[in-house]
Amino acid sequence: MRHKIHQIFDRPRPWKKLRAGRTPAEVYTVRTGDGVTLKLRRVRPPSFGAVKATAMLLHGLGANHKGYHFPERSMAMWLAERGIDVWMPDLRGHGDSRVERFDWCIDDYLEKDIPAILDGIRRFSGTDEVHWVGHSMGGILLMAYGALRPQAPIARGITLASALDYGVGESSFAALLALRPVLERMVAVPFGSLTHLLAPAMGRGATRPLESFNVWPSNIEPELVRALHARCFHTIPISLLRSLATTFEPGGLCLQSGVRILEAAPKFEVPIRMFAGTRDAQVSVEAVELTAQLIGDNAEPVVCGLDYGHEDHYGHWDLLIGKRAQREVWPQIYEWLVH
Repeated sequence: MRHKIHQIFDRPRPWKKLRAGRTPAEVYTVRTGDGVTLKLRRVRPPSFGAVKATAMLLHGLGANHKGYHFPERSMAMWLAERGIDVWMPDLRGHGDSRVERFDWCIDDYLEKDIPAILDGIRRFSGTDEVHWVGHSMGGILLMAYGALRPQAPIARGITLASALDYGVGESSFAALLALRPVLERMVAVPFGSLTHLLAPAMGRGATRPLESFNVWPSNIEPELVRALHARCFHTIPISLLRSLATTFEPGGLCLQSGVRILEAAPKFEVPIRMFAGTRDAQVSVEAVELTAQLIGDNAEPVVCGLDYGHEDHYGHWDLLIGKRAQREVWPQIYEWLVH
């Protein structure tokens, strides 16, 4: 029997129209060392003989693969049409990768999920190395995994709105730290349930503060704001939030072992581009640039926004599904993957 928390938080959602819409993808399964079954979506190039690179697109905190594969604006499909063999995993507790208990932390991703996912992608695709595109926490995991395992089979990396020290610059997450005594009494935060319920009201002005946490409103259509919040979020365990909260501590992200990832950052040898949005409410441009500086010469920050030659500012999700991302951001991602 599934854990009763799933019965509370993962019952069928309302607003079926907002959740509707499917994009073609093959579905694969891998199993972690502790027995968790993870789902991976694959979008192949039209001609397999024309594959230019194999890339994993990894989602962020409390999200799922759908952010990369929106029916209305799919980065995965766009890359596949240009010769990229695209893989989109759902980490444990996200999307279709179900778990029985809400008790995992970032260490479980690094020690169990990522090794199984990378091995699976390499085995199914027949490639030796995988390019890694990570949004938000997906980019944090890229940097942490590469720093801890310099010999990992990662060819090139891209982070979208990710840093290892969120104490630099402004972040709306900092205000949530004041709620920590309350949150510590909970097992999980039903973030997905909240966003699903509020989705029909979004993009209409009434929920602007919540929307701005995820997007810069003028750079994404109101209907996509509603679809994003209806489709892409899930319950977040307190144990995971507790481990990610260390990004606000001196020294940045800390694992259960006591290892500070920033201290290991110079060991990250993968060539990486780090994208930042000028109106990202979650991670500041300063935080991204500092992380790039600490990683070293193989890290290149790329800032997206009005002051950097773009038509509008960029928020946290606009880099993936913003109305201008397909012509201002995605081509830079593609260029890096096939360089």
